[in-house]
Formats: sequence, C-alpha cells, structure tokens
Amino acid sequence: MTRGRPHRLRPGIFLKIFLSMLALIVLTGSVVAWIAAAQIRSEVEEETRVRLRKQVATLEALLDPAGGPIAYDADRQERARRVGQHLDIRITFLDADGAVAADSHKDPRGMENHADRPEVRASLTGPFGESIRHSGTLDLEMVYVARALRVGGQLRGYVRAAQPLENIESRFRGLRETMLRALGMAILFGFLGAVLVTRRLARPMRELSAAAAAVAAGDFTRRVPVSSHDEVGDLGQSFNEMAARLEQEIATIRQDQRESRAILGGMVEGVVAVDAEERIVLLNAAARQLLGIPVDELPGRVLWESVRVPTLTAAVADALEHGTVQRGTVRLGAAAQERVVQLYAAPLLGDDGQTRGAVLVLNDITDRERVESMRRDFVANASHELKTPLASVRALIETILDDDAMPTDTRRGFLVRVVSQVDRLVAMVQEMLALSRLEAQRSQERAEPVDAREAIEAVVDESAPLAKDRRVKIVVALPEQACRVRADAEALRRIVGNLLDNALKHSPSGGEVALSATATQDTLTIAVRDHGPGIALEKQERIFERFYRVDEGRSRDAGGTGLGLAIVKHLVSALDGQVAVQSTPGAGSTFRVTLPLAAAPGA
Repeated sequence: MTRGRPHRLRPGIFLKIFLSMLALIVLTGSVVAWIAAAQIRSEVEEETRVRLRKQVATLEALLDPAGGPIAYDADRQERARRVGQHLDIRITFLDADGAVAADSHKDPRGMENHADRPEVRASLTGPFGESIRHSGTLDLEMVYVARALRVGGQLRGYVRAAQPLENIESRFRGLRETMLRALGMAILFGFLGAVLVTRRLARPMRELSAAAAAVAAGDFTRRVPVSSHDEVGDLGQSFNEMAARLEQEIATIRQDQRESRAILGGMVEGVVAVDAEERIVLLNAAARQLLGIPVDELPGRVLWESVRVPTLTAAVADALEHGTVQRGTVRLGAAAQERVVQLYAAPLLGDDGQTRGAVLVLNDITDRERVESMRRDFVANASHELKTPLASVRALIETILDDDAMPTDTRRGFLVRVVSQVDRLVAMVQEMLALSRLEAQRSQERAEPVDAREAIEAVVDESAPLAKDRRVKIVVALPEQACRVRADAEALRRIVGNLLDNALKHSPSGGEVALSATATQDTLTIAVRDHGPGIALEKQERIFERFYRVDEGRSRDAGGTGLGLAIVKHLVSALDGQVAVQSTPGAGSTFRVTLPLAAAPGA
C-alpha cells in the first residue's frame, strides 16, 4: 500500500449496510402490506355481511309483507327478481322445509332443496346464518347470509341474500393495487433514504479506514475529520487521540533509536546483541571492525556463521543457556595484526524472567596490553641500565675509601670516572623523564610553525664541541628558502640533536657526519648520515626501541643511554611524521625524518 494514499473502502461493506437496510424496508413494507391487506379483506367481507344482513331484514318486510307461510308464488318470484337486479344481489326465499319458493336468478321450481345449506342451518340457532362457499346453481364463490322467519315462534321459512365473492375480490383487487403502489412508493423512498443514510454512515467509516491505512503505512500525522457527536464521532475522536499518542510514542522511540545508534556508533567497545536463537539483531561499527564482519552483511544471521571464534561463540551460548554472565579474553586476527579483546557476555531477560537473548561487549585492550608490556620492559631495562653505573660508582668510591694511601693522581682518576658515571646517570634520568612526558602528552598539541633551518643550525652549533672532541667533521646542506614545519621548537631541536649525537658517537675519529634537509611542496626530509660500522638488517627494526643498542659494549663505553632514538621516534610520531633508517654493515647508516610542512617552502 502506498504511504499516505487513502485506502478505498471495499464495496462489500457499503452493500452490506445498504442491502440490509433495503431488505429491512422491503420486509417491513411487505409485512405491513400483508397485514393491511388481510385486515382490509376481513373488513370488506365483514362490511359485505353487515350489508347483506341489513338487506335480509329489509327483504323480509319488503318481499313478504303478509307474514303467512312461504310457498312458491309468481308475484313473489317477480319481485325477488326485480329487487335482486336492482341491488345486484341474489335473493332466495325458502319454505320451512328448505324448498326454494323464490329466487332472483333462477326458476325455483327446478332448484334442489336448500335445507342442508350451512347458512340455512346456522340461521336456526342465531339471528343470522352466514357462509362463504361455492354455489352449484351459479357456479360461483358466494357470500351467503340467511335469516329464519318465524311467526309466534313458529318457523314459516327462510330469506337469504347472497353476493358473488368476485365482487368483493374486485373491490379488494383495487385496494390491493392501491396498496401495492403505496408500498412501491414507500420502498422507493426507503431506497433513496437507505442510500443517503448508508452513505452518511459509510463516509466516516471510509475516512476512518483510509486514515487507519495511512497510519499503518507510517503516516502518523493523519487525522479523521469529526463532524458528528454520536458514536461514530466518538470513534473518530478516539482514533485521532490514538493516532496523536502513537505519533508521540513513535517519535520518542525513533529519537531513542537515534540516540542509541549514536551512542553505539561512538563507542570504542564492540557491542553485539543476539536473540534466543543466537541470531544477530544489533551490532555497532566497532564490533564489525573487531570481528571482521562486512558492512553489507545485515543482522539476522546466526552468530557462529559470521564469527568463527569458538571462545566468543561459546561465551554467548553459555550466557543464553545458563543465564549467567561470561567473561574472558580472546585474540582476534592474524599474527601481524592480532588484537587482544576482553569479552563480556550477559543474558537479556524478558518481563517473564526468561532469557530472550544476550549482549556481547568487546573491549579492545591491545594497546593497554602493549603499554603494560612496554612498562614491564621499561622497568626491567631501566633497572638494568641504572644498575651498571651505580655499581661502578659504588665500586670506585669503596676503592677510594679502602685505600687511604692511594696516590693523588690515582684517586683523581677514580673520581673523574665517578663523575662520568654520575653524568651518565643524570643523562639517563633526564631522557627517561623526557620519554615519560612524551608518552603522556602529544607534542603536536603545542605545535606552531617553526623554521627548520634555524633549529638545525642551532643544534649544529651545540654539537660542535662534541664533534671537535671526537675529531668528526659535520657537513651541513640546508635549503636556501625558509622551511616552516608545524612543530614545537624544542621537540624539533631534540629530534635533530639526538640523531646528530647518535651519528657523532658512532662515527670513527677523523670521519664526517652529513646533515641535510630537503623540502618538497608538502614535506621536509631531514637526513643524518654517518660512516660508522652500520646496522645489520635484522637489527634495523629494533633500533628505535628503548634501551636497545646495536653494539652493547661500544655504546656503554661511549656513555650512551639507549633512549635517544626512542625519543626521536616518539617525537616524530607526535608531529605526524615518519622516521626510517637505512644502513649497510661496514658502510655507515642514514636516518631520515619526514615532517609535514606548515606552509610552502619560502612562505
């Protein structure tokens, strides 16, 4: 069904109402007409009987004034014939034995005895005798009224009046036709009234049906016009109130759904909800990414079909089966991109307390595990690195204290070595503090456009004494134009300084270190090349780890802390740059740092 399109009421409903009303009208009219016809027929027959009774009483005095015994008489016969023709009735006189003495329509001498006629017999027990029967003489249905004639209590004969039933039928037929015409008019007007009433009743029903269809299609703003105050109007008003309440409830539900989606979409934890059959009903973007579920794979599939991780699916199954919370840790992905995920599976209970599903929360703790591992390594390495100079300082001091006769030059040499070890400890602590500060906050938060040439030149000037002591020449090649990078000035100097310091310490006496900067449209590349022993390929990936040394013995003798290159990596990463090393054993090493420019070169 199209949204917002009015739903047309099926014709059966209209016809049911209309045909019911029409059938009721026709049935009622027919019953009334039948009852009226029966009543009118009864009244017409009764009227005929009353008229015949009166005529019989009149005929007794008119046609038999003498009051003597009744017998055949030509004069009476003639009078009966004339009166019968005038009144349009049949008149018959019978003697006391029932023989016909006079008849208005037949010669009485050829007629049979009428003593056994029902109306004649009935007249002996009442004022009049009446019957409706077939007349054998005239071969017609007749209405008979007879009266017994007595003188001094002595029966002298009978007088009878009759009228053909077809006269009554003819009169009734006219009345019936009139009634049928009236019934037809009544049905016609009833038909028109039924159409009007049915349309009046069906219109609000049609509007209500169309509005209900629109609401069912999602148009919750649809309302029914209310034009009456009867039950139909109350129904329309109730529907409007229901639609308004439904619109409000749906709006609230949609708002809650949007908020829930926003919350779930913004969560770093993966959330998966399943029903009692373990079919996925909800999952957020974080869960898709962790579990590797494609975006085009819609909810509805069974969890174990989309996720082939036994530990995870078993936790969900246990939560559904036992109704208890399940916790655990699982590793997802390949070895190179393995993620450590903490899982939490809890059952979802319905109002009846039965388990209706389960929710699975996945918390990626890979970084936390890595940091924790790094912290443990850092503590172990720091303890190891601090232990060596501290042990040297203790041994030197104990030697001085134990030998009171130690020559002055020897004691001075020991103290110089103590100062050297203390300087190493101080440098190590400072670099450890710097590294800790870098891990706590990103240097880019304080970044601003800095001219890289000025920072590099300042570092070269600061490193000149060390280069002179080691008899290493620093060759600098910088672009003529200003190269501004978005970085903290101190961080940029520390990057270049640590790389230059590392190159000077690993370059042989009499050698040289090349420091260059090359600018493109978007980046600045700083390269520091030494002519030292170089780094083996398998060690190049670990060169930027904390406390890592390519040559353990040589670095300690040189007083290195093993933190310089780790600090370089952290600073470059904080500035959205990249650092790499290229080295060949016996041919020296080149460290390259690439940083994004804040503006085009020369700007």
